[in-house]
Amino acid sequence: MAGVYHVAGLDMPLALQAAAHEYLGWLQLEANRSPNTVRAYDAEIRRLLGFLGEHGHSLEVDALRHEDLRAYQRHLAGRLKSPASRARALVAIRSWLRWIAREGLIEHDLSNGITLPRLEQRLPKPIDPDELTRLLSALPRETLLEKRDRALVQFLVSTGCRISEALGLDRTDFPRSGNRLVVTGKGSKQRSVYLTGDARAAMEEYLSAREDACLAMFINFDRSAGDDRERRLTPAGARYIVKQIRKAVGAWSFKSPHVARHTAATTLLEVTGGDVRLVQEVLGHANLNTLQGYTKIVDSRKQEAYRLYQEFLDGKKKA
Repeated sequence: MAGVYHVAGLDMPLALQAAAHEYLGWLQLEANRSPNTVRAYDAEIRRLLGFLGEHGHSLEVDALRHEDLRAYQRHLAGRLKSPASRARALVAIRSWLRWIAREGLIEHDLSNGITLPRLEQRLPKPIDPDELTRLLSALPRETLLEKRDRALVQFLVSTGCRISEALGLDRTDFPRSGNRLVVTGKGSKQRSVYLTGDARAAMEEYLSAREDACLAMFINFDRSAGDDRERRLTPAGARYIVKQIRKAVGAWSFKSPHVARHTAATTLLEVTGGDVRLVQEVLGHANLNTLQGYTKIVDSRKQEAYRLYQEFLDGKKKA
């Protein structure tokens, strides 16, 4: 019977809290989702249950109805003005509802009652090619801190890694020879990424200049950060580094570490003639659809190039 626990021969109604707990355990242990994803989904389900409780719901699985979910979606629409924020919240809830139906904890699948808001498709914004050239050539390298910042930027632009992947690396992950190393991405999935010659040189210069005992590849130079062995750079620290470099060099399109990932994807698509499968493997995307935005950028650049080419040919005709 759906929505019932069998304990010592007694039938006990399954509470939504218990169903949420089971789902989050599955998400973490079997689906192997990242801790950040599990925390985010937990928070969104808790908000839903809090809303239901405040409105007199019994919080039993079998008592959940489409009307409850529609009421919560109206509540979200009033509380969260951003469609993207509402979509993130509702994706978590829809995934949970689909899971409890699949597990037979509820008689009907209510996930189809969750309607996601229509989102405006935003293209990724890579660093302009000329600006990228200026940025990489202008990075200072005198002090150890400057060597670290230069190595981090070169690494991100070269590999297209997420900042969490880069900061999770240890010094022992750096290859003694060659340009290939392994990073751990979402869901603890590992993949190979590759360093350009400039990126490898910057990394070697930075690592050879270090005299600390910290195992982390990229470290925080603030001594107040704690024990010398535990000074791993944080995402907030990386964002601060990018902010400082952006102002110092005038690379205004370099707004965050993630922009380097957009830049790597777009550039690789251009130089490989649009090899989407290769770029998917480099970036660690599970779905090819994720790369649609990058291919649109490459197509627009190609169209602009041919427009300029036509102008050049027209000029030759007039001459």
